[in-house]
Amino acid sequence: MRLARLAAGGLAPVLTAGCAYTAAAPSAQQQVVDELRGAYQHITALPAVTAAVTETVQSGTVAVTQGKGTLTWEFPRRTGETSLTVAGGTTVVAVRAGDTFFEGRNHKALAGSGRDLTDYGRTAPQSMPQIQAPGLDPFQLMVLLDGTRWPDAVVTSQPVVTSDNSGQHIEYQLGVDTARLAAHQRPADRAWLREMSRQPGGKVVSLVATLKQGRVATLTAVLPVAKPSSTPTTNLTGPAPAVKPVTVVVAAVFSYEKRPTRIAVPS
Repeated sequence: MRLARLAAGGLAPVLTAGCAYTAAAPSAQQQVVDELRGAYQHITALPAVTAAVTETVQSGTVAVTQGKGTLTWEFPRRTGETSLTVAGGTTVVAVRAGDTFFEGRNHKALAGSGRDLTDYGRTAPQSMPQIQAPGLDPFQLMVLLDGTRWPDAVVTSQPVVTSDNSGQHIEYQLGVDTARLAAHQRPADRAWLREMSRQPGGKVVSLVATLKQGRVATLTAVLPVAKPSSTPTTNLTGPAPAVKPVTVVVAAVFSYEKRPTRIAVPS
């Protein structure tokens, strides 16, 4: 394991003019960030990648519903597509081209449904598709992973050894400050990150990754869902009941064996 090898390396001697000193090895926290930054760059150097995606909507700790599907990114064109089947029946398809987001029940319904995310961020941030259904925007997880490029955006990082059916592996866990990361992003992503930072549990988002052969194998984040702008109070005779915060656990499992089909951007 690279972390173990790096940690075992200890201090490295460095020669300067007429003297020698030892430079401290990177901390475990910095090694995590470096590993993920390298994996992020390894992915974005590719034309496109696909991933199987799972979304689990939770109220408190109780799962409310689940969506399963696929997502694809085309990095040079800044284009992505997600297809989710929710609760085993309803399908939602979304395409993002640059800063415009399209959403419909099927590919045919995407035409004419485009929304400019920059405008939505200014006028109605809680109505942005990323906030209402976080996993629908295929750029979200990559935007969060982009925090590895900005030291101020990553507030915690640690490696954790876990076990599953395939054996032991290292999870790389990051705490991403969404408001700080927003300052480094384009206007559309800046808008949803700032809105996210205002939600309960959204100031620091937990991002967890596993790596395989220097690339991201899995990527998971827990994202808050914005509360409705108004809460119905009909037939209430006492104080409004407490509403548990709603979160979405978005998990992506990457595949690099097959070149994705080119994404058609709706007109």
